[in-house]
Formats: sequence, structure tokens, C-alpha cells
Amino acid sequence: MSSTASLNFPQGMLAGQTAIITGAAQGIGAETAAILAREGCKIVIADLDAARAKTTLEAINLNGGSAIVVAGDITNNDYINELVRQTVQFSGGKIHIIINNAGYAWDDPIEKIQDKQWETVINIHSTAPFKLIRAAAPYFMVKDGEPRSIVNVSSTSGIYGNPGQASYALGKAGLVGLTKTIAQEWGPEYGVRVNSRIPLY
Repeated sequence: MSSTASLNFPQGMLAGQTAIITGAAQGIGAETAAILAREGCKIVIADLDAARAKTTLEAINLNGGSAIVVAGDITNNDYINELVRQTVQFSGGKIHIIINNAGYAWDDPIEKIQDKQWETVINIHSTAPFKLIRAAAPYFMVKDGEPRSIVNVSSTSGIYGNPGQASYALGKAGLVGLTKTIAQEWGPEYGVRVNSRIPLY
């Protein structure tokens, strides 16, 4: 991860905000965490891999950021509730940003996909983001004048489909639909910005 100084001197454009980033131990999630931290955002690293999450944490703190790790399975309801609880404790009572980034593909052609494969992939890409957003709803359905945003990381597979990725494509397409629905429900009244980011893969 880059050690570049804050992009917006002196405090960063996200100073005073707190973000939950799922799948933040490596890859897109870790880089996103590093960038937001440089902008003054307090980071909650949510990931199944506690060891790699700790590495991300140490890099952020070394560069002057502020972060904690809440390791666990994002498909587990108890973990989601604990993630929200620890975030609120860490932040002093508020959540400003959720980035639903966690996920992976478990590929097979349609005729070979087993129920466990199907359910696991749909769960992590669509159900888990919904449950996290639902658990954090009391911290987004507020009118305190502070910015709130949700970013759901989707995929081109969810728009165009992809051979061997029926479950992944459905999960990512569902995430786009979830994004649009929350934007309509929470945008006009509470000012929550909700976007779906679609990497080119």
C-alpha cells in the first residue's frame, strides 16, 4: 500500500468520518482502506482473514491513520451485529460509510453448480451486504447534516453475465438492484448517497 500523504491538506476530505470496509484485508478493499485513511477517515477493517487484516491495520496506523480490525464471517448474523457494535464504539456513535467489497467467485457451468456453491455465492454478494446495511440502518436514517454513503462493489458479470458464473452474476446483479432501492429509500429523506462500483472483471 502507498504511503502517500493526505490527498487534501491538512486533514483530508473525510476527516471525522468512519467507514466499514468489508474484504479489506487485501486487494481492492485494502487499497480503498488506505486511501480513505489518508483522507482522515477512521477505518473498520472487516475480513475473514485476521492475519492479513492485521497487516492492513499496521500499514494504516504506520502512515498516521486510525483503524481497527473486526475479523469474522460477513455471512454470519452475529458477526454483522458485532461489527456494527464495535464500529459505533470506535467512532463515538456514528457510521458514515459502508463499502461492501467482500466476495469471491466459485465458478462452474450451470449444470454442475451445487446448492452449497449457489447459496454461498449469493449469500456473500447479495444477502450479506443487505444484512450489514439493515443492521447499520439506525446510523444512516438520521438527519444530522453529516454525509453518509454506501458503495456496493458489483461486477460486469452482474450486468452482462459470464459463462461459468451464474451464481456470481446473479449475486452481483442483485447488488445493483439493492443499490438502486436503498438510494430511492434513503436518498431523498436522509441524504444518503448509494452507488454501485463496477470493476472491469
